[in-house]
Amino acid sequence: MENSWKYAIKLTTPIFMGYFAAGVAYGMLATNAGMPAWFTIAMCFTVISGTAQYAAIPFFVSGAGAISVFLSTLLMSLRFSFYTLNMMEHKPKSRFKGIVSIAGLTDEGFAVLSTLPKEQRQSLIFKVSTLCVTYWTFSTIVGVLIGDSAANYIPHLDFALPCLFAILAYEQYKNQKQWKPIFIALSGFLLARQITETSVLLVAIVVAIIIVAFLPQSFSKTTKGVENESK
Repeated sequence: MENSWKYAIKLTTPIFMGYFAAGVAYGMLATNAGMPAWFTIAMCFTVISGTAQYAAIPFFVSGAGAISVFLSTLLMSLRFSFYTLNMMEHKPKSRFKGIVSIAGLTDEGFAVLSTLPKEQRQSLIFKVSTLCVTYWTFSTIVGVLIGDSAANYIPHLDFALPCLFAILAYEQYKNQKQWKPIFIALSGFLLARQITETSVLLVAIVVAIIIVAFLPQSFSKTTKGVENESK
C-alpha cells in the first residue's frame, strides 16, 4: 500500500543514504571537536537541523556565548517556518503525531512530501518525519562510535549533505517544473557572497526570506499550481 511504513521507507531510502554519510560525518567531527557524546546525539532530536548541528561544532570549539549560538541557529532554521505553514493542513489529527510530524519535518522530508499527491501527504507526513529523524540519529550514533579514527580514511564526508540538497533540488524541479525557488536561492547566495565571506549561509537565508516576503502573490499562485498538478 502507498500509505504503509514499507512504502514510506522505500520513499525515504535516498534520504537515508544521504543522511548516513552526513550524519556519520557530523558524529565524527563533533567527537573530534570534544563535544560530549550525549549532547551530540541529543541535538539530533531536539534541534533537528543538520545545518545548525554542523554550525554548532565551531561554536562549541570557540566557546561562543549562548546568545550568539541562539541567534545563529535561529536564522539557519527560519526556513522551517515555511515548511510548517505549507504542511499544517496535512498534519495528522492525533496531537502527538501532529507535533512529531511538524517538529520532525526536515528539508529532505519536505522535499519528498511536496512531490506527493495532496491526499497522500496526511497519511505519510508522520512516517516520513519519524524516519528522517531516526535515520539522522542512527547515523550520528555510528559517527560518535567511530570517533575520529576513520576521518583520515574517508575524507570530505561533510560534503555529503550539500550533495543531498543538490540531488533533491533537481528531483523537485524535475517533478514540479518550478524555477522560482531555485532562482531565489541562487540570488540569495550571490548577494550573500557580495556582503560577507564568513557567514554566507546565514546571510543567504535572510536574503531569501526577504525576497519571499515581497513575493507572496507569486508564491501563492505557484503553490496552487503545484497542488493542481499533483491531483
